[in-house]
Amino acid sequence: MAAKGYVVWEGPSPVTGAPIVAVLTMKTSNRKTGQMAQLWIIPRDVAPTDALKTGEDEAVCGSCPLRGDGTGKGRACYVVIAQAPLAVWKSYRRGIYPRIGVMQLAALLDGVKVRLGAWGDPAMLPLYIVRAVTEASAGWTGYTHQWASIPAVWAEYLMASVDSEAERQVANALGWRCFLVVADQAAMAAAPHAVECMATRPRNKRQCADCLACSGTRRGAVSGAVDIVLVAHGAGAKYVGAAALTAASPA
Repeated sequence: MAAKGYVVWEGPSPVTGAPIVAVLTMKTSNRKTGQMAQLWIIPRDVAPTDALKTGEDEAVCGSCPLRGDGTGKGRACYVVIAQAPLAVWKSYRRGIYPRIGVMQLAALLDGVKVRLGAWGDPAMLPLYIVRAVTEASAGWTGYTHQWASIPAVWAEYLMASVDSEAERQVANALGWRCFLVVADQAAMAAAPHAVECMATRPRNKRQCADCLACSGTRRGAVSGAVDIVLVAHGAGAKYVGAAALTAASPA
């Protein structure tokens, strides 16, 4: 009987050095993405809900401005940590996910599409893990907020997650395709040469599993456009404007 998920990597966060884990779950009920395996990047020793309050989520989210203030306040990220991420972490701690090596991924992911970073930034993992998962899969989506500080080769696999048109221009100049999150429809209209995320369009919705536009430069552009844009959604949407200002501010 196949397992519900697998541990594909464990090691230190490249940002904080704290131990983190990559778990690949094989089924999802996410109506936006459609049926895709989900790669979760989670803390090893601290519950995701606690990590939000202590700032230890930095180990898996890096410099993402959508994290909020490091205490759980002002968080613009749409992922509800108390739901799937916490459940995956609890299952990992109970030991229900067997460990597999990269050589086993080809059989496991044959014909399977993958969402990289259902929670957590894929760039927190070694590149060889991301490369192995994508090459074994039938297609993927993935995003990173670390685009300004990681080698350009990552752009082959991930979209640069950007929070302003200015950031988008910088990322494009570095060779990235971008996924731009904006606060409202007016801001979306002001993003030239980009297409609206098909999974969030009011009409003609298309699941991520069918679209696969958000897969870096390896799979090219969609509908002749380089970048994807969407209006923020979820409980943290009201903080998106503040996150963009934070991202634009000098360190």
